[in-house]
Amino acid sequence: MKIIIIGAGELGQLLAERLSNAKNDVIIIDSSKEGFARLHENFDVMTLTGDAADIKVMTLAGIQDADMLLAVSGDQASNILACQIAKHFGVQKVFCRLYSFDAFDETVGITPEFYGIDNAFSAPAECAEAILDATRRRILLEKVQFSHPDATMVTAEITAASPLRGMHIQNIPDQELLNNIRIAALVRENKLMIPRANTILYQNDKLYVAGSKDYVDAFIGYASGAPEIKSQLVIVAGATRIGELVARELINEGHEVRFIVKKKEQGEELLNRMPSGCLVVQGEVTDLEVLLEAGIAKCDTFISADDDDEKAILSCILAKRAGARKCIATTHKPEYISILPAMDVIDCGFNSTLVSINTIFRLMGESSFRIDSRLLAFQAYLTEFKIKRTSPLIGKKLHESKLPPSAVLAMIFRGSDFITPTGDTELLENDKVVAIVTPASEEQIKPYFG
Repeated sequence: MKIIIIGAGELGQLLAERLSNAKNDVIIIDSSKEGFARLHENFDVMTLTGDAADIKVMTLAGIQDADMLLAVSGDQASNILACQIAKHFGVQKVFCRLYSFDAFDETVGITPEFYGIDNAFSAPAECAEAILDATRRRILLEKVQFSHPDATMVTAEITAASPLRGMHIQNIPDQELLNNIRIAALVRENKLMIPRANTILYQNDKLYVAGSKDYVDAFIGYASGAPEIKSQLVIVAGATRIGELVARELINEGHEVRFIVKKKEQGEELLNRMPSGCLVVQGEVTDLEVLLEAGIAKCDTFISADDDDEKAILSCILAKRAGARKCIATTHKPEYISILPAMDVIDCGFNSTLVSINTIFRLMGESSFRIDSRLLAFQAYLTEFKIKRTSPLIGKKLHESKLPPSAVLAMIFRGSDFITPTGDTELLENDKVVAIVTPASEEQIKPYFG
């Protein structure tokens, strides 16, 4: 497949890496050569310096015979125009990264489709939704969405209040619930384990639970062991787009929200934009006195949405030590994708680049490219295998398949349906199996799928 990527920033580079490794013909366009250095060194990617809004540049890149365009630069207007050019030349799949959807107005017919955009996403909005999921449920650390609308996978931590603490998995009382979810993996003391029916669950275990949304939500509700706090005190650090989106939704849900901003002018502008009920504290978020003034000692959830990654991480560490019950950090640099999950003092970490790339692949319907940020801390990730005609697995039940012990299957996609795998699940040709793998186990598993 010939794919043109607009923008050689962090997101564009990661997309180029994943897509070129999958044997696609990738061309990346950027107005500056700075982002090309790492690409030239490590990846088989064609680069082109120029303005993607210039038809001559797009023609030189081969837009006339491209199969897909991914407009992911930091310039929203240029992304939209590049998409319009691509669709004019007949590109079948056009994806656009936005800052917000404010550029469109359905009432007058100005929609993404008007500009030839097949799928658009707002990186801040996707990050905000991930943060909100983790804020609403205390034991929930992360939710992974797939191309199938009803399929989900969550990371949940066993707390002191959880009825699962000290229980064998096979003894979970609700057998219907247990039969419709898949506890695919377990992390204990930074070690990735494959849970069995007789596995005992302990406090601080992190479970990776897959299944349909309703059953997974029911499991999380049961595993929580205590009713969720209806009104939390949430402190948000950073007057960023992500911070505002999160705060606005939490205020609408009835939570108490306090912002920490560095400058007085920022606070005044923020108060003018936010719904009533938002309190703003001025000061440096890495100053313990400022955190205490904001009420960190009684804080249910602290969210660092600062654009400065290092400041976001440090503020979360300080907030946790000062009494915040749950700390959520957002980062942007790719190098923090694998670093943040390894920091136990931070409960949840979301990387905007990773969230964006997973959003794009979900929209593309390509589960095989997904990476789960928490699993990266253990050198493991989610990937997808298709059972081909030559696979020895066809017609066999999982318990008969003789898959290596390292194979951790989370779910199976079969046409428009998805299946929570059990030992009695029969595997069929063209099934797509989502697995948790390490680089070593992936090589062991591949031959089984034909």
